[in-house]
Amino acid sequence: MNHINKLVKYSINFPLLLAVFQLLFSCTEELSIADFEDAFKSYEQELRIEGMLNLTDFPKSVIRVDRTILITDTSLFNGLDDNGDWLSYSDLNGNGKWDADEPLNDDIGIRQHGPGEGVFEGRGNGIADPGEPHVDDYLEILPKIHDSTLVSIELRETDSQTFIAEFEWSWQAGYFDEGYGAEGPPSEIDEATFIRYYYGGYIPKSEYSAVELASGTSYTIELEPTDGRTISASTTPVDPPLNLLWPGTTVLNDTTIVSSENYASLTWNTPLETNFCGVILDEIFSDDSSRGFYSSLAVAINYDDTGLPVYPANFVGIPLGLYKMILESYSYEYGNYVYSGLPLRDRELSNWRDQAGNVILGAFGAKSPIEFYIRFTAPDDSSND
Repeated sequence: MNHINKLVKYSINFPLLLAVFQLLFSCTEELSIADFEDAFKSYEQELRIEGMLNLTDFPKSVIRVDRTILITDTSLFNGLDDNGDWLSYSDLNGNGKWDADEPLNDDIGIRQHGPGEGVFEGRGNGIADPGEPHVDDYLEILPKIHDSTLVSIELRETDSQTFIAEFEWSWQAGYFDEGYGAEGPPSEIDEATFIRYYYGGYIPKSEYSAVELASGTSYTIELEPTDGRTISASTTPVDPPLNLLWPGTTVLNDTTIVSSENYASLTWNTPLETNFCGVILDEIFSDDSSRGFYSSLAVAINYDDTGLPVYPANFVGIPLGLYKMILESYSYEYGNYVYSGLPLRDRELSNWRDQAGNVILGAFGAKSPIEFYIRFTAPDDSSND
């Protein structure tokens, strides 16, 4: 689920924020954004809803409901380790200071740019500094903006209004990975310095796990918040990507083998109904361990001889190893929402409406994924099992 997010972005009041930035960058004096609290005090929180039906694996469908936050809300971004999960360096020799051969854990400091390039301010100082792992991180922020209070969420077929499924709240509706690279905190897997964050949302109840959705059929989701409103949106799933072509590769069992000397170029199509596709690459470390390596929205601007949107992807500089690739066809309304860069000031990008016709922030869409494995090998590597 790391793509939805990817998912996970904080909602703020962009028109007011833009005005603040203009003021900040026209001055040479450093100002605290909290100084502009009066400009935001009339702003009222509102819901932001991002929903995604999964055509090929319905139990992985997610409806995420968050409340917008103000960038001046210092109770959220306070530069402190509020939940106590920040871990200082390990003082193995007991001398009361960090030595270069001792694990930093989360006490990695903040990389300085410009003249101080390569210097990490606060590294190994024993203090949870703003910007370090587990300080103002998603574990602290997300529970405070998630809305887990909805009365009901029901999915129906749009035309017939046939009931399909009901959704329920889960604190682990999906996840995404945040990497720190070689300079990051040590990990149980040395090659994968990252933290996995789970986010809350509404997922189908277990009794509906066998539900199968159909491409070309419109589905409507209806939400009932505690304020008595009814909020709904509709989407039509499309078929998964098709016509994958990867010259110069071989296939062993369920894995495509790519030699690093080959020019590996993958092309594929999506159905005519959409020109948006998700491209996700997860690095596999063992049978039960992986991390998000790459994720992006692909937008087709060309069409092949059959009239279908065509996508090219070139793989250069990928570290050797095993990966899982996921290609996801997105329904147009969701792809357009993501592609827009999520400008909250353009409310018409959302297809959510309440019973009075008012626009609700966010988008409701559907995806149709396909998955396969890729192993990038050295030219003389014969261990492709």
